[in-house]
Amino acid sequence: MVETDITSAPPVYCAHYVERKKRRCKLTPLKHSTYCAEHAAHHKDSSNADQIPCPLDPAHFISRSKLEQHLKVCNARKYDHSSQPYFKENVNVPPPHEIRTLKREPLSKLSIQELIDTCLELIKYGAISKICELKDTEPVSDEDIDHYRPLFQKGDKVGSSALRHATQQVALVNTLAEFQKSISTDTSLSDTCFVELGAGSGKLSQWFHHKVNDSFFVLVDRQMCRKKADSYFKKQKSNFVRLKMDIKDIDVGGVPDLDKYPKKICFACKHLCGGATDMALVSAVQSAQLRETTVLIALCCHHLCSWDLYTGKDYFIKHFKPQQFYTLSSLSAWATCFKLETMQIDDKEVLKNVIQKYQNNPESFIQGEHLVLDRNLQWYIGRCAKNVLNDGRAQFMLNNGFRVQFYRYVNVSISPENTSLLCFKSAAT
Repeated sequence: MVETDITSAPPVYCAHYVERKKRRCKLTPLKHSTYCAEHAAHHKDSSNADQIPCPLDPAHFISRSKLEQHLKVCNARKYDHSSQPYFKENVNVPPPHEIRTLKREPLSKLSIQELIDTCLELIKYGAISKICELKDTEPVSDEDIDHYRPLFQKGDKVGSSALRHATQQVALVNTLAEFQKSISTDTSLSDTCFVELGAGSGKLSQWFHHKVNDSFFVLVDRQMCRKKADSYFKKQKSNFVRLKMDIKDIDVGGVPDLDKYPKKICFACKHLCGGATDMALVSAVQSAQLRETTVLIALCCHHLCSWDLYTGKDYFIKHFKPQQFYTLSSLSAWATCFKLETMQIDDKEVLKNVIQKYQNNPESFIQGEHLVLDRNLQWYIGRCAKNVLNDGRAQFMLNNGFRVQFYRYVNVSISPENTSLLCFKSAAT
């Protein structure tokens, strides 16, 4: 990166020029300095002499005089949970399979014929689940959004990304209620322990709390983030705990205060990427041995799936070769890499025609050394790849006695990652 000093920078902005972004850094400068805390140490300035790299993470800098205080709250700080009752190393890692290791290769390493054949196999499998029906939920209404309006951050406006995320949160809350009705179980969420794995800021738990506040909330993430919902829970005097640890090591049954909620537990997770979803499913299966267990996971990021962690291995090898796992994982990204509003994915006739053309003569899509597909066809193949991986997970839950259902919880225009997995098992089964 080329660094350029801009001495004429307004005092409200850091004077560091970010060459990659072709603009100044937008962070606020330190007192008596023209640079922010991140960039001060990169420039020779007598007022910045106090800035040193953080011992826990040299990527950021801290004042030498505030180092001791900073080390207590630094996001890079590692917490030792090994002596806690909820820590069991690798407790949520699926048991090893007879096919232990597979090598991830980029799609560019495949021959054109291998790619053609894999796409044909995916089209044959289809984008409709072979395990259970994919149901559509009722669209989120303005009244639904208004009910949760108190949770919006100050300054959030209609049409902003905040509203888009809010729509997804409301849709997931409504989806859980709809699923409970469909399986004729108690729709009351009171006296339930909510576990949000990969919680991030904890916003999904916050929205569930707004619906039912007499519950216990466990937020788990191996990293810390800004604008956490923790302050909301504290202000509401709610019963919650945040654990900074890896999902693979948490035994939910050992979490303090969980014994006060002995009957029901709900794993509610959003944006739990790749193998983290599989570890959450393993955790839910273990929890179901003692409590009525419900699972709500918004499925996403299949391109990050790992064979070692994937729970649907047995199902996968019944339909595809094990060596195709990472190929399908990579192809799943095709479902999310386009601006869908510019495409014709809702026109079934257009999609049907392009699929038939590919099935009848796939070689016609070869241009030079590349396979060049219609965007609508690429999107469809990506959805098929996601469907295969989702079906494997659903079969895993069925094998462990859960009732399973897929829901399309929002329109694809709100999020291309719009499929959720709902599972339920009563304590007696």
